[in-house]
Amino acid sequence: MNTRFVGTAALVLCITPGFSRADVAAGTGPKMLATPATALYGEPFSWKVTGLQPGGKVNIRAVSRDARAIQWESEAVYEADASGGVDVATRAPVSGRYSGADIFGLLWSMEPTSSASKKPIGYRESGTNGWTVDLTAEDQAGRTSTARFRCVFQRPGEALVRIPLEKDGVSGVLYCPAKGGPFPGVILLGGSEGGLFEPRARAFASNGFAALTLAYFGYPNLPDELVEIPLEYVERAAAWMKTRPEVRAGRLGLVGGSKGGELALLVASRSREFGAVVAMTPAAHAWEGHTLRFFSPDYQPVSSWSVGGRPIPYMPFKVSPEEKEREKNGELASFVEYFRRALAQADPATLERAAIPVERMSAPLLLISGTDDRIWPAEESCATILARLKQAGFAHEVRHVSIEGGGHESCVPSLITSHRGMLIDGDPSGGSPRTDAQGGYRSWAETLAFLHRHLKR
Repeated sequence: MNTRFVGTAALVLCITPGFSRADVAAGTGPKMLATPATALYGEPFSWKVTGLQPGGKVNIRAVSRDARAIQWESEAVYEADASGGVDVATRAPVSGRYSGADIFGLLWSMEPTSSASKKPIGYRESGTNGWTVDLTAEDQAGRTSTARFRCVFQRPGEALVRIPLEKDGVSGVLYCPAKGGPFPGVILLGGSEGGLFEPRARAFASNGFAALTLAYFGYPNLPDELVEIPLEYVERAAAWMKTRPEVRAGRLGLVGGSKGGELALLVASRSREFGAVVAMTPAAHAWEGHTLRFFSPDYQPVSSWSVGGRPIPYMPFKVSPEEKEREKNGELASFVEYFRRALAQADPATLERAAIPVERMSAPLLLISGTDDRIWPAEESCATILARLKQAGFAHEVRHVSIEGGGHESCVPSLITSHRGMLIDGDPSGGSPRTDAQGGYRSWAETLAFLHRHLKR
């Protein structure tokens, strides 16, 4: 086995106490423990082995099948502590696929073993079932023990209500707990992939929110492309949320990621309906729209957004013909220069017209970004937003969570993050498997804490 050495991000999470001598009868044979056996999306968990000889070695192998039935595997060898135990969160492996103590190590270091693809692929989770990982611990005597770990989007044993929204041209799905309402509401805005994000809405609902995943393009009866999407569309969804008995009055938040973060900031800058805003990997400016016509010889730039039926001012990309061809062929390693070049070459008037007037917001703001985002310069955008708010004397709480070394995917918890820093189906997201796994869990915890603090009062 080859040991991979990867830089770490500062994070204290999922750390569990060490073993006491009462934990095991030393040398009785390994016992693999996954606690809890089923964890809610983003919740801490622990993996331990007991019953080993003090100082003895144990090999832990992790196996998972993704939604395409591709098998993923990792393994590492650990040395037992004085009580005959191994806590994966605090014990570094002596050899294996990763180095350093890391509860996520056996997950982010997984590699596909049954894929016929010649290119790196990413793990495809199941929106219904989440992740299932089978763990096997084998000691030096060949004795084994197994455990199964599941990570799910809906808290086990707790019912949720699913309420479709198809009204006034607005499409989405609202999830909330079946009992105990009304609940603080959140509207979830996805990015340039379009459509709905029902699994994440279920996870928010399992944490006590009435969560509306709102489609705004790439969904039946909505635009096919991210071009001139009306900001009023999100405002209509917010008005609908206010009418729902499941949603607590005056407690509505807005959460957006990537282009959805850009959209969230634009909407919040012209509305007083929101009590908290979370913008994950956002932009500080309104940008050019996303359309397949981008590759046509006669392509003309268009805005992503509109107000009152008219496109809002935007920043156009600055792309060379060579870059456009490489992107078309899936050979581009990063999109960041599209944006940096545009910002550097724009005149001050264009920059100001396209800037999102975040100082007009009337809600606390949480910003999340990774320093190695290769989709667009979200870290720099957050710095621009913070400077603009400081200059305006913004009266509400502003918090910025910066994931050192994190990529575009480090704002949400993903367990099996192998190849996240590579081209994944043409998506150069940046970061590294370790930083994205750790950063995603930190980002999720920060998001929930922020929303609970401002919406549950």
